[in-house]
Amino acid sequence: MHADALTEPRRPSLRRLLSCLPVLVALWMVDGWLSRDGYAGWERNSVRNSERRWDPRKSAKVAILGSSTSKDWLPGQLIEKVLKLPRRSVVDAHINGCHQGCTYAEVRRMIQRGHRYDTVFFGTNLFQLCEFAHSKRVLQQQMMTPTTDVARLFGLYLSAEQPLQYIGRFLGMRVSGAYGDTAAVRADLGRRVLGEGKRGQAHRWHRPRVERSDEPLTCAYDDDSVALKRAFTEALLDDLGGMADHVYLMVLPDRTLALDDPAIRASWAKHLAMHRAIADARPHVTLVDLVTDGVDDPRKYRDGFHLNARGIRDQQALFEKRMKAILAAGGEP
Repeated sequence: MHADALTEPRRPSLRRLLSCLPVLVALWMVDGWLSRDGYAGWERNSVRNSERRWDPRKSAKVAILGSSTSKDWLPGQLIEKVLKLPRRSVVDAHINGCHQGCTYAEVRRMIQRGHRYDTVFFGTNLFQLCEFAHSKRVLQQQMMTPTTDVARLFGLYLSAEQPLQYIGRFLGMRVSGAYGDTAAVRADLGRRVLGEGKRGQAHRWHRPRVERSDEPLTCAYDDDSVALKRAFTEALLDDLGGMADHVYLMVLPDRTLALDDPAIRASWAKHLAMHRAIADARPHVTLVDLVTDGVDDPRKYRDGFHLNARGIRDQQALFEKRMKAILAAGGEP
C-alpha cells in the first residue's frame, strides 16, 4: 500500500451525507409542528401585530416606540393636540414588553423598509435599563434584526454580562422555531396532549408553580447591570437620527417612585442623569422628564409599571405641561 494512502484523510461519501437527510427533514418537521411554524406564543405574535400596524402607514408623521409603558397612557390624539397635527398623523409602533434592544431591532427593520418620520417618541422606566436577561428579549431581536445587521447586534451584545449567552440564544433561535419560545411550546403542547386546563389555560405539567410577588422590580444601577441597555439606547437614538427629524426620549415613572428607600432614590437620580447626558450629546434628541413631579402614588398603578385610570390622567397632564414648555423653548419640532 502506498504510504500516502495511509495518511490521506478519509472524505465523507455522498451516500453518508444523504443518509443524514431524512433525519434532518424529520427534525425540521417536528420543530415546525411544535412551534406551529413559528406562530406559537404570544411573544411572537405581539411583534407581528405591531408590524401590521406600522408597516402599511408610511405616510405617518409621528411614531410611538417602546413597550406598553410608553403607549398605554399616550394616545395618538394627545400627541396630535400637543404638536398641532392633523388626525391620523401618529402611528402606534409599540410592542408589549419591548425594551431597548427590541426597539433597536425594530428601528433597524424600519430603516430597511424605508420608513421615515418627523418625530418619534420613545419611553423607558428604571426597571427597563437593568439587563435582566430573558430569552424573549433575544426572540424579539432575532425576529426583527435584518440579516445584514446581525454583526452590529452581536457587537452590542458584547456589552452584556454574558455575551455568549445572547449570541448562542440568537443563533439557536435562527435554527429552531421551538427553541425560540420554549415556554409557549410547552404550554401549547400541554393543550394539545391534555386539553384545556382550568379557565381555558394550559395544564401546569410543564413548569413548577411560581408564587407571584407584589413587590415592583427595580434596578440596582451598577455599571455592569446597565451596560447592555445603555449601549442599546445610544445605538437606537443614533439610528433614529437618520430616520426621524426629532426624537423625544421620555423618562417614565414606575411604582418604585413611591418607595422610601435611599438606594432606589439614588438609582432614579442616576437614571435621570444618564438619560439627560445621552440626550444632551445628540442635538436631535430632547429629554421629557416624567419622573420629577411624576406619578408617585402606588394607588395610581395597576401593577409595578402600568398606570391605572387615575395615574394615566396625571401623567397625561404632566406630559402636556412638559411638552408645552419644551416647545416654547424651541425644543423642536
